[in-house]
Amino acid sequence: MTLLFAFFCSLFLSAAENALSPVVVTATRTAQTVDESLASVTVITREDIDNSQALTIPDILRGVPGLDITMGGLGKTASVFMRGTESDHVLVLVDGVKIGSATTGSVAFEHLPLSQIERIEIVRGPRSSLYGSEAIGGVIQIFTRQGKGKKPSITFSGGAGEDNTYQLTGGVSGTTKGTSYSLFAN
Repeated sequence: MTLLFAFFCSLFLSAAENALSPVVVTATRTAQTVDESLASVTVITREDIDNSQALTIPDILRGVPGLDITMGGLGKTASVFMRGTESDHVLVLVDGVKIGSATTGSVAFEHLPLSQIERIEIVRGPRSSLYGSEAIGGVIQIFTRQGKGKKPSITFSGGAGEDNTYQLTGGVSGTTKGTSYSLFAN
């Protein structure tokens, strides 16, 4: 009985050692785990996105503490406020590239399909020493999915809404000669 107990304990401990904390690169511009980061960080993984059943990036971000999002509807930009700062003091990056209006601080999230997002890192608090004056309130970094597999993966989906609104999305992704590709249309 003691031997059986020791066996199950060792299995549990080895499983706990294999559970990895998400790696964050936005907080310090170097790879480190969430546990090692001194910044207030939230990481939204692909699994979190799938489990949320959200339709848009603002839907996902509304559940993040210290974040407030206002949207004017379809075709309008979204304003992101973090910890009480103005929307032009929150930097939004996609794969390290700044998006959004330089004058209003608004972001057109509707051009970023949720199905193509791998993870989102939100760092609350001042990051202007690393990212400039637009990061006084914090940084939101969105990482897109990378193509995987030698055979192309094709995706297609569609939907309809009120007032004769329709949405069709499709894409293809994969790898060729060591180069990942992902082409998506919305």
